[in-house]
Amino acid sequence: MDSTLPQKFINDYFLLRRLFVKKIVESKSVKEIRNLMYEVSPLLSPMVATYGPAGLNNAPFMLTFVPKEEYLEDILSALEAEITRPGKLSIKNVAELLLRTVYNPDIVDLSKLASHLMNKGHTYVNVKATGEATIGILIPPDKGAYELRCKAEIIEDGPIYRYVNIVHDLMHVAPHGGGGHGWCPAIIFTIKEIYDNHYKVLGKKIYP
Repeated sequence: MDSTLPQKFINDYFLLRRLFVKKIVESKSVKEIRNLMYEVSPLLSPMVATYGPAGLNNAPFMLTFVPKEEYLEDILSALEAEITRPGKLSIKNVAELLLRTVYNPDIVDLSKLASHLMNKGHTYVNVKATGEATIGILIPPDKGAYELRCKAEIIEDGPIYRYVNIVHDLMHVAPHGGGGHGWCPAIIFTIKEIYDNHYKVLGKKIYP
């Protein structure tokens, strides 16, 4: 795993989320999976703060990881092949696929996070104007917290746009047999600074 990001942050965020996905694969029941989702929900959907023409804004976003550029097309092909396969994917099938792709430490670019915007509201307007956002991450149950100051970019076509929407549909549409809300603009966060916001540290800059 080649990254200049602090190893503690990688352990607390990426590897902990990867462990959660692995636990889904190993789970014995839907109830167990739901309990896992509840336990790590702050980790999966941190708060994203922006500023700009729409005013100060803070909203939860379900974030995913982004493959390195050289792997993106291959990952897209693998994800598209699964999501277009006839029949309903189980959440375990999806988790196994994500471990091989989105959560593969040899493939992922840990300096980037991604989500999508279900409407062109406050976050969309602000990011379009400023190109900046701050992500607040809580590591449950009380393990720590991080502030990520990021370059933010809205992407409305191309490979990254397809990737972000397919990952969303794999998690939220495919296991339920369809009925999604359609594709939305993608938002890419490139980490510029990381602050450790654990109560014992209180905002110490740890990157760069």
